[in-house]
Amino acid sequence: MRQSNASRVVAAIFLGVLFGLYRHFQQTRLLAQGRDAYLVDQGKFFDKVAQYHSSVTMLIAGVVIAAIVFGLYEAIAAVFGKFIRPVEVEE
Repeated sequence: MRQSNASRVVAAIFLGVLFGLYRHFQQTRLLAQGRDAYLVDQGKFFDKVAQYHSSVTMLIAGVVIAAIVFGLYEAIAAVFGKFIRPVEVEE
């Protein structure tokens, strides 16, 4: 069975919206605590990044995260593919 390309587009938009909402609420929560709390959090993040920065570990983590995101994308596209049927064109 052929899968609709529209389901892949909808899946990409869906994941983008979810990520955008996550970042929005994360930033809103952090900004609600005030400037000092925001700067303290950014300082902690910088200290964590500066403390450990192995290239091999970051490459492995990047590949694992990319595989997880791609798998999630394909699963969501398959679910949307059940609802969005491909357009049949007669020649």
